[in-house]
Amino acid sequence: MSSITAATQGASLPRVGGVRLLLIGIAAVGVGLPLLLTPAAAGAADGDTVDLAGIVAQWPHAYTVTATKSEPTYVEHITSTRDGDDFALEIVMTAQGTGAGGTSHAQVQVSADGAIVWGQGCTASDCDDARTLRGFLSTALIVSAQQQGRLPATGTLRTLGSHDVVCVTDAALHPDAPATLDLEPCFSVTTGAVLGHYSPQVAAFVGATMSATTIDESSQPAVRLLAGVPSSS
Repeated sequence: MSSITAATQGASLPRVGGVRLLLIGIAAVGVGLPLLLTPAAAGAADGDTVDLAGIVAQWPHAYTVTATKSEPTYVEHITSTRDGDDFALEIVMTAQGTGAGGTSHAQVQVSADGAIVWGQGCTASDCDDARTLRGFLSTALIVSAQQQGRLPATGTLRTLGSHDVVCVTDAALHPDAPATLDLEPCFSVTTGAVLGHYSPQVAAFVGATMSATTIDESSQPAVRLLAGVPSSS
């Protein structure tokens, strides 16, 4: 699938109730490719409150996003994929020196009724409780909320390197099970993949955040990470 093409059509977009609207249209680029006014092109700025539904509606139903995340003694090589309502994550850890590395896998699926079902990698005490889902697979929470008609109304636009992201508060995604540490998952405006987590307290990206210069969202369609997991697309 060809990449989404960003373009400008006019100047800044209007606000409704303090929320900047991001418009989606269709353009004759290639063969009927969708044309998205990205937040930057639409005149929105870092820190603006934006309409979440409009952004979610233009996300593709398949993606493969790769990146690395560096720590003092090891590097994580991250591959995050979506294939329809199936979301998977692979993290390959490469240790420095003689330390051991390792590979971890996780997979969840959003069912027809919007329920989230763990397929692999749940480390919580109750894997039937979707409230435990946080981190790089949180896009499944957004898709679930959209299907069940409880999508948060707004998000906050931010930039991670050259990538536009929309951050949603943990309380909005987990109203019944708020986290002790307030970290907002930040979703790529282009693909919907979680690229990082933003801390309002320190006004910075922290924790499970991909290194901005290594993020690659260009691969389409999704590459299956877990053999034997049926596609829902």
